[in-house]
Amino acid sequence: MTDYTGVEVHDEHVAALRSLLRFDLAAAKMYESVTEDTAAIGHTLMVYSAFAVAVHRKFAPKYSVAQILRYVADLRISLGDDASQVNPRVAECMIRAALGDETLNDHEPYGADMRAMMDVEMTVLLDLTDKARFDETGLDEFLRASADHAKRWLAIQRDRQVGEQ
Repeated sequence: MTDYTGVEVHDEHVAALRSLLRFDLAAAKMYESVTEDTAAIGHTLMVYSAFAVAVHRKFAPKYSVAQILRYVADLRISLGDDASQVNPRVAECMIRAALGDETLNDHEPYGADMRAMMDVEMTVLLDLTDKARFDETGLDEFLRASADHAKRWLAIQRDRQVGEQ
């Protein structure tokens, strides 16, 4: 189990995500150069939180599994020759999990590996944020919502760890 006691979400994590969503190649280098575990967890958590916020904005409050399946199929079609980077089962399950779907009977990594999950997470995130066509104000609000999501998630994890001690 990961120890989250030293993990924080800082402005650097938000700035890195902003760069990534703006397709700034320096952002990719920023993620690759992170060596400190707590910073790496912070970056990973920001990406996941942005994925979850984007998924909620697309599908919540009311959605059907059929809508998710259609979205995943359309996404894969739009990727053309790169469609294999999105495992449809993993994409469906990750979206449903992010939405808190209590009928989902599968668990991470959904019959795949962590790389497949990361590919889905990034592809869906980039697709949904591209389709949102954020201006700077919209992007700022999205990043704030993502950081807030990450901070709430961290608080829940820390509470669980305290309860297990």
